Amino acid sequence: MNDPKHLSAFVKLLTNHQGDIRAFVISLLPGSPDVADVVQETNLVLWNKRDNFELGTNFVAWAFTTARYQVMKQRLRQKRDGKVMFSDELIGTLAEMGSPPGSNDEYLLALEECLERLNPAQRKMISSRYSAGMSLEKQAAASGGTAGSLRIALMRLRAGLRLCVERQIEGGVA
Repeated sequence: MNDPKHLSAFVKLLTNHQGDIRAFVISLLPGSPDVADVVQETNLVLWNKRDNFELGTNFVAWAFTTARYQVMKQRLRQKRDGKVMFSDELIGTLAEMGSPPGSNDEYLLALEECLERLNPAQRKMISSRYSAGMSLEKQAAASGGTAGSLRIALMRLRAGLRLCVERQIEGGVA
């Protein structure tokens, strides 16, 4: 990217989307003190690979993919340190949702509201699986069910939460 116009356009894209990148990383590492480090690492990778970015293509998608890989690297470091975190499955689900049509704050508020609408058993199931990082097998044993039935229940809950959030963002009734 020796062309000053291309470099200038890249810098503009990178700076204009810092809030989006940060919000995306926060959505994948909620409550983590490592968010700033992951955003910084993401920016470094984006900068080092700026020659690979073709102006006119989707910068946000490229940046989010890069951020997702940096989050996965951070999660590997956390695993080695024995820290509790969200499962890879939840990180993947959140990343697939990408940037919502509304603001990121609006998205997080919608998700919180949708989680509040779950019954206590459903909230406990989500919390045990994703916040506590409990394996399906341990969670199934603790609840007296099977890992297969728990997997299906979690899949349905995630789909319901996704639909609820989308409806909230679109202004409909969730």
